[in-house]
Amino acid sequence: LALALLAGLYVKSHLEEFRLLLAKPIGAGLWAAVFVSVGLSLIVNSEILRLGIRALGVPLGPWEGLALNMSTMAANYFIPFKGGAGLRAYYLATRYRMTLADFFAQILVVSVVALSTGSLLAFLGLLVAAPDQAQWPLLTYFGGTFLLGWSSIFWVGRLSFARRRPRLAALAHGWDAFRANPGVLWRLAIYQTAFFLVLAQANRLCFTAFGVDLGFGQALFYSTVQIHSTIVNLTPAGLGVVEAFAVLTGKALGFDPPQALLAQGLNRLAQLSLLVLIGLIGWPRLRRQPLAPPKAAAGPETERPPEPGSAGLGPEKPPDSEAA
Repeated sequence: LALALLAGLYVKSHLEEFRLLLAKPIGAGLWAAVFVSVGLSLIVNSEILRLGIRALGVPLGPWEGLALNMSTMAANYFIPFKGGAGLRAYYLATRYRMTLADFFAQILVVSVVALSTGSLLAFLGLLVAAPDQAQWPLLTYFGGTFLLGWSSIFWVGRLSFARRRPRLAALAHGWDAFRANPGVLWRLAIYQTAFFLVLAQANRLCFTAFGVDLGFGQALFYSTVQIHSTIVNLTPAGLGVVEAFAVLTGKALGFDPPQALLAQGLNRLAQLSLLVLIGLIGWPRLRRQPLAPPKAAAGPETERPPEPGSAGLGPEKPPDSEAA
């Protein structure tokens, strides 16, 4: 409510600027391009979600992953702290019997890959888009976040304190599934890079709708910086938080706050429209899905490495009667 009040006061004090920006109508072709690019970014994001879940032995299909991601992202607009993730956890637990430890492990790993990949692209985008404004504190922050993020994937799971506590040990076991499969990590990084590139084009089109000629390097920097707003995502879908990051980033790139707010609003409008449309269609179909067997068959992509000597991480297989 406080953020909404502040936003309303800001719009009231800059009402004439908003009127001038909204006076020019947006063409049908540009509307279509915005919706297509935002839709593509949502599809790539759904594939990232699906790849992370499949790495832990859950055979999530393409349509199922898309519908699940769209439904939970739509729920984020009504529940703070990314509460839509709770619906995703519920679905995966009831349909595939995925444990909460595995669920949180894949969220952490995918988030770390997104943050580190986005930091690298922001580092490069800042050098390309605004070399005169590429200050050492920003370059150090993005470069350090990239290095810390990728290195943490390989050393966090080895911490001894995590092995001595059952709950942390279960989480570390899920983390090990990614650490032992570099191919999945590289694919996550490639998909995440594709997501940021598509999102940069979507944001570029949104700024074009309000008269801002945003270069692709600037759009890439703008889009990748937004991933850092998820760290403080306290409101439903980050409403207000993402917009604040958009204004700050826009000022750093040299365009006015009203332009940044309207461009971000157009992006949200396209995103929310697609999320509600596909979410309303997809969630009822997801609820009618039959339960998977307790041990779903896993292909080469979803095989999980054994964890020798890891007690308390799941039911042990009973000994063969002949061996007994």
